[in-house]
Amino acid sequence: MLSGCADIETLHFPDHSFDTIVSTLSLCSYDDPLAVLKQLNRWCRPDGELLLMEHGISRKPVVSLLQKTLNPFLYRTIGCHHTRNIPQLLENAGITIKQMERHWLDMLCVIRARPTED
Repeated sequence: MLSGCADIETLHFPDHSFDTIVSTLSLCSYDDPLAVLKQLNRWCRPDGELLLMEHGISRKPVVSLLQKTLNPFLYRTIGCHHTRNIPQLLENAGITIKQMERHWLDMLCVIRARPTED
């Protein structure tokens, strides 16, 4: 059992430790979100599930242009990147998206995914 607080980038768990992993609105703030997703992929059982609600770059050109313009300011003031491509990050981490919904000007992704099978 964990006690206290820890940064997920420094946590270590044995492979396949969890049936389900939930992440909400956090991938925007990690220095290396791909490394975090690779950890989650390892920690989740092969028959497990990853549930994510994350915001990132919109597929709508006007919205994404605004996000790219505001991203440096938003990162400096609130520590949050608004231009990360969440589906691409999952794919690069070897995580398979089973279901994805996009909301709120196409910036918010609600995702059910599965880890890479060994």
